[in-house]
Amino acid sequence: MPHPRRLALSLALLGLTATLTTVPTVMAGGAAPETSAAVVAKAKKPNRGFTPPSGALLSDPTIRGQKRLILNRVVRSVRNTAKGEFIRTAVWNYDDRAVTNALIDAHQRGVHVQIVVANSVRNANWNRTTAALNANRKDRSFAIRCRGGCRGASIMHSKFVLFSRVRKAKDISMVGSFNLTQPAGFRQWNDLVTTRNKPFYQSLVRTFREYAQDRRVKRPFQVTDLGERKITLWPAIGRNTIVDELKKVRCQIPKEDARNGQRRTKIRIAIAGWFDAFGTTIAKQVRSLWGRGCDIKIITTLAGRDVNRTLRNRKGRGPVPIRRVTIDRNQDRIPERYLHMKAISIIGSFDGDKKADVLITGSPNWSARAQRSDEILFRFLDAPKLARQYAAHVDRLYAGPYSHRRTTDEPLLARMVEGTEPTLPSWFDLD
Repeated sequence: MPHPRRLALSLALLGLTATLTTVPTVMAGGAAPETSAAVVAKAKKPNRGFTPPSGALLSDPTIRGQKRLILNRVVRSVRNTAKGEFIRTAVWNYDDRAVTNALIDAHQRGVHVQIVVANSVRNANWNRTTAALNANRKDRSFAIRCRGGCRGASIMHSKFVLFSRVRKAKDISMVGSFNLTQPAGFRQWNDLVTTRNKPFYQSLVRTFREYAQDRRVKRPFQVTDLGERKITLWPAIGRNTIVDELKKVRCQIPKEDARNGQRRTKIRIAIAGWFDAFGTTIAKQVRSLWGRGCDIKIITTLAGRDVNRTLRNRKGRGPVPIRRVTIDRNQDRIPERYLHMKAISIIGSFDGDKKADVLITGSPNWSARAQRSDEILFRFLDAPKLARQYAAHVDRLYAGPYSHRRTTDEPLLARMVEGTEPTLPSWFDLD
């Protein structure tokens, strides 16, 4: 006899399946609910008047009005989702009061709200959410923690929010580096890309369904190529898909293909955590591109020792330009504000296109831990607005007042990588 909670989840997912049409071809590689006043609170009507626009949001915890830019976009979209529609979200961490209130209210007015988070999530906002969404086992709403990785063996670390419809807009996907937490708004530089593409949305619904089953799949590494958009699901054991993408870059642009006199491919990287052998392999590829003449700038929160040595080698063209973007006002070696993005902008020659505009973004840091985790990576081709917006953002932060030349902090690195020092504050995470 199936466990009642798992049986209820399966029934909810059957309702989810009924909303799908054909999914694009996939290439395979390889706590009990607590009583809460929010459960019985009278639900408000949807807050009409907002539809999330397509494009990118880049939040900045140092600028008033831009701190909660991404979280507010999610909240406003939730408030404008009507009864009978679906909101599905998979995030590594969940702990924001405004997001919690909006999702519970949506559920109470008849929206099907489905949430999957990592097993480490334990807080009052999560307890309120599970109490509301799991109260009725017959409806299609639920909130669950994956026991480890949802479809792989390590952890669930993906970040996306899906809306079947917000006002008149359908098939909305929000992807990027954000978690649904208060620190994501007040402490981190994050990114979000919103699309209204039906095949892209459907593929992510399919992925969400696998996450919600909380069961290891036979071939967890998957690539869904939709032409201008590509979704890569990790774990990626035995692979380095970041290197695979960077190998498609050519640094020199022929004169006849130059745009505005640009003769070198521009690469801008914003990566929160960059560690160990997996990260060093990427650093070597970046170093190679730098040696071949690519225009490169990098911002990070923390780079490992070998990554740092590789990039700062003085041979050839000299060190690759890299800066740490953090704020540590009390100088305790734990930054109160820090970069949380995991993105690459490529403007120039890519995969045979000498006038390419490419954005790669998503959830994975560049580390062996990420390689074996449930992560999700997105690539957008022919995306000049996105690629240039991200490039300008990296340039601004690289040259800004919170940019530092020292990118490897040994005490913090010991806590993050080796686990030899006291636990970090709950608000500090590169995940």
